[in-house]
Amino acid sequence: MGLVNDRHEVVEKAEGLTCCGEGPAAVIDRMGRMARELLHKAGNPPISCAGLGCPGVLDREAGVVIYSNNIRWQQVYVCRELKEQLKVPVYVENDANCAAMGEYLAGAGRGSRQMIMVTFGTGIGGGIIFDGRLYLGSHGNANIIGHTLIEKGGRECTCKRKGCWECYASTRALLLSAEKAGVFNGMDEPELNGRLFFEVLKAGQEAALRVFDEYTDYVAEGIADLINIFDPERIVIGGGVSAQGERFLGPVREKVKQKIYFKEMETAQIVCSVLANDAAIIGAANLSAQKYGQNDLSF
Repeated sequence: MGLVNDRHEVVEKAEGLTCCGEGPAAVIDRMGRMARELLHKAGNPPISCAGLGCPGVLDREAGVVIYSNNIRWQQVYVCRELKEQLKVPVYVENDANCAAMGEYLAGAGRGSRQMIMVTFGTGIGGGIIFDGRLYLGSHGNANIIGHTLIEKGGRECTCKRKGCWECYASTRALLLSAEKAGVFNGMDEPELNGRLFFEVLKAGQEAALRVFDEYTDYVAEGIADLINIFDPERIVIGGGVSAQGERFLGPVREKVKQKIYFKEMETAQIVCSVLANDAAIIGAANLSAQKYGQNDLSF
């Protein structure tokens, strides 16, 4: 949670556990209470609106989370409830779209007109921006890029298709491949994560090098598809792998060049996110302008 000024700067932040098992009413009450405490800490400045980033299927006009499996919400009128607590308009958008907006306004996407953000984590999410506007599609679900098919009849995905991109290029997929290849054998670690994998990779372990080569190949396959379809000016990489910078981007860029349709064409810049978790906060704070089409490139 953050307080954002009109220069797209996060001037105050707070965080807490979602505790989704307590049910939507308790979660929304906690969000409202945290927001009021944050405003009090900042000296109670006047605010114009509030925005919420949430995974799942949304009714943006009504401010309803229709369904979100991650937090087990269904038909939750989150904007109406928060508006009663905060006394300002409240807007909701997909969390990956919020992150894309934040990077576009104040981060690695700044200055571009066509940008796609791809976030690599448990799955693969993303946001598509054309001419300063989020592209949502006819039903508002145009950002499900992790479920493009990379291998017909391949690994089974949580969406029940087989061979989705996120089954091969998500951070979870990277760790599963590393574990299967014996990268972590003999390690006494309570939790396997991307940071640990890249530490082993840096040490030059042969199995890790093989897994990384295959992983970046899958990452590049999906990015090449995005470039072939949308021809964006810039692609911004988010999620934990973005912290690896050129160690990750270098091989991905080289492989993308070999996979795009026309090898000699000028292609998208591929860069890492610079705002981390602040990106979604900044994007959510600008949802009112996105909704009403204000300021073009400033949403």
